[in-house]
Amino acid sequence: MIQIIPVTCIDKNTDFLNTSEQNMRNDPAEPVYTIGVVSRKFGVSPETLRLYEREGLLIPHRTETGRRLYSDLDLEWIDCIRNLITLEKLNIAGIRRLLALIPCWNLKPCTKEDQAKCAAFLIPDQVCWNLDETGDTCANEDCHACSVYHLARRVGDLKEIFELTSKKEQNDED
Repeated sequence: MIQIIPVTCIDKNTDFLNTSEQNMRNDPAEPVYTIGVVSRKFGVSPETLRLYEREGLLIPHRTETGRRLYSDLDLEWIDCIRNLITLEKLNIAGIRRLLALIPCWNLKPCTKEDQAKCAAFLIPDQVCWNLDETGDTCANEDCHACSVYHLARRVGDLKEIFELTSKKEQNDED
């Protein structure tokens, strides 16, 4: 039985920018925050953010020199991760397991052949964006821009995610 965990994420209208910065930018996916700025905003060490990355929970943007940058969307996701840890008392392995329940093969146009080759389909405790071997559908896709990665912010709404995948499966059968 799957227990639905209500996760309180930041309000969609909450913005981490001050008003003058906000007026200069409109794209919440634009990576502008350094790891130091983000760690101070959340009261965690930069190493904690690197840990989230190593554990496959977070995909920061990288500059040509390898510097990590984060967008407003990344900040929302970090806030969700922090809430899962501090409010819901999940550990990183638990969050990764929860995220691995998101059936990416049902959200994307994966064939049965793709599923047979895709580690996300075959390995139950890993998220698809953290795997080296995926099916042909995702082989050349930027995981940071992937709809499945963006859906992870709604991990507390797994029931709704499963309903979306069920509807897609029904449409595929019709």
